[in-house]
Amino acid sequence: MQIEKIILYNKIGETRILPFNLGQVNIISGESKSGKTALIGILDYCLASNSCDISEGKIKETVTYFAVVVKFNDGERTFIARQNPNIKQVSVVSSVCLIRNVGDAVPDFNDLDSNFNVDSLKEFLSRKIGINENIHIPDSLTREPLKANFKHSRFYCYQPQYLVADPNQLFYNQNKDFVPQSIKDTLPYFLGAINEESLSIESEITQLKKELNKLLREKRESEKIKSEGISQAYSLIEEAKEIGLIQNVAKPETESEAFKLLSEISKWEYKPLEVKSENNVTKDLIERRNELRIELNKVEDNLKAARDFTKTTLGYNDEVRQQEIRLSSIHILGLNEDNENGDICPLCSSEMNTPIPSVKELNKSLLQLREDLKSTNIESPRLQAYIDALKGEEDNVKTELRNVENSIASIYQENERAKTLRDLNIRRGKILGRISLFLESAQIIDDYTELDVKIENIKGQIKSLESQVDTDSEKERLLSILNKINLQMSKWVNQLDVEYQDSPIRFDLNKLTIYVDTDKKPIALPQIGSGANWVAYHLLILFALQKHFIQNNRPTPRFIVFDQPTQVYYPPEKSDEIIEVGQSSDDIAVNKMFNFMLEVVDSLSPNLQVIVTDHAYLINERFEKAVIEVWRKGEKLIPEEWEEL
Repeated sequence: MQIEKIILYNKIGETRILPFNLGQVNIISGESKSGKTALIGILDYCLASNSCDISEGKIKETVTYFAVVVKFNDGERTFIARQNPNIKQVSVVSSVCLIRNVGDAVPDFNDLDSNFNVDSLKEFLSRKIGINENIHIPDSLTREPLKANFKHSRFYCYQPQYLVADPNQLFYNQNKDFVPQSIKDTLPYFLGAINEESLSIESEITQLKKELNKLLREKRESEKIKSEGISQAYSLIEEAKEIGLIQNVAKPETESEAFKLLSEISKWEYKPLEVKSENNVTKDLIERRNELRIELNKVEDNLKAARDFTKTTLGYNDEVRQQEIRLSSIHILGLNEDNENGDICPLCSSEMNTPIPSVKELNKSLLQLREDLKSTNIESPRLQAYIDALKGEEDNVKTELRNVENSIASIYQENERAKTLRDLNIRRGKILGRISLFLESAQIIDDYTELDVKIENIKGQIKSLESQVDTDSEKERLLSILNKINLQMSKWVNQLDVEYQDSPIRFDLNKLTIYVDTDKKPIALPQIGSGANWVAYHLLILFALQKHFIQNNRPTPRFIVFDQPTQVYYPPEKSDEIIEVGQSSDDIAVNKMFNFMLEVVDSLSPNLQVIVTDHAYLINERFEKAVIEVWRKGEKLIPEEWEEL
């Protein structure tokens, strides 16, 4: 599979078509911010990515659909388009428009109807590039088996600007979670180290091993239960005694006696506790208690008022008697109403300025006081009788209130006793359940014959299937393939600007890095130093893998995209103008880099396509021939007039 063209649709259906040459090196030279870096994101998005990694900016502001036309090994040309997620204000759009066997003309904007989703597109691409049914079975069975598909093949197709000179990672998305392990698990398949005919057998072996582990675990647990059986049986018997399921019988002396006793206990019949509902009675008593408290308050208020009135009356009587005594003193002087003279003092017979009350008036007041005393003396016995009646009523109410409160307390005590009995029955139920489970387990593990037969049968099946799969041969085959790839990189290294040109190069699949085996020690890529070395080793491993894929007809895409591989020589801010190749070491290194790409692609023609986006432009015939577009002086991926829409 190679890239024939990238197509962008704007808001009004206009298209920007970027064509590529199949089986050749395609170079796009452009200024900074011209859209070079976006090409990998566009290709990846169109080819079944679960995310849209196209940077925000003019491209996502103006484009409605991103599309690509790919050509497969069988000659079929397929159009794939996905909507810009910004249009729907989402992070990614899962729907896909896929049109097979398209001609030279690109589909019209109005014909872009969704008929696929990302998962079905992934399956389609996997099938078209030739990925057969496969599965990687982890040795430890701690990870789920992994099936290689198209998304795993793209690790070897893209080298973004941040990756091509990164000493810590070689492959696309290697810095994301789980991707390194996915590369380790699937690369042997893509290399052809796995016998595809044995994949189904390995899958069956994996399932059988899981079943075997399950049976072995059951047997270990059963043996443990049996070995601890008598101890657990005695413990259950003691618990049954404690909660009254059995009386204090003698402790069983043998395992069989213990099991027999537990079997008898398990037959204990649960009898539901009958507790008479006292809800209504309690409610009535509480209501009566409230009524009595109100009634008692009223009686006590009346009693207090009567007693206060009595005290007031007694005080009044005392005061009246004192006044009677004072008024009675007029008779001592021998005065009468006939010879009364209010202006003459009755004691000294002298004339007074202020007249005194007459004897008649004083006698009248005295008579009134005596009438009042007589009235209060008559009412006193009645008031005392009223007070006595209130005291009797108070005693009666208090007695009834005390009886009601005692009744309520008795009901609460009865309810608490019932709750205790219910809790006891719950405990009994739990113990009975444990006893039943123990007895059932004991019956199951009494005879291991059937379980042992199953285990031996599965072991036999696994052994038979493993004899059909030569794991050692697969490991040897993988080692042989990696050795050939390492040898190829070592042959090519002199064509690039790298240190240690005379030392063998080795790709470590387990660590996903490159080692240079010097005379003194092996040196890993991160320790080699220099951006020029890092770029060169990325080129070596990618081209060596692609050469192996092509020569062995492995199911991978047949293209690589490099974004700005000359960045370590010509920083973007210094190389927007055309660079004339001179005799400086950097110029020579860049020239060697592009010559290497061109020669490898020519040697594999027409089976490998390389797309390079870079800010450099070399005055070099081979370079210029490979250039398909120059994005300078206003020319960009996005036409200027689109920005005005």
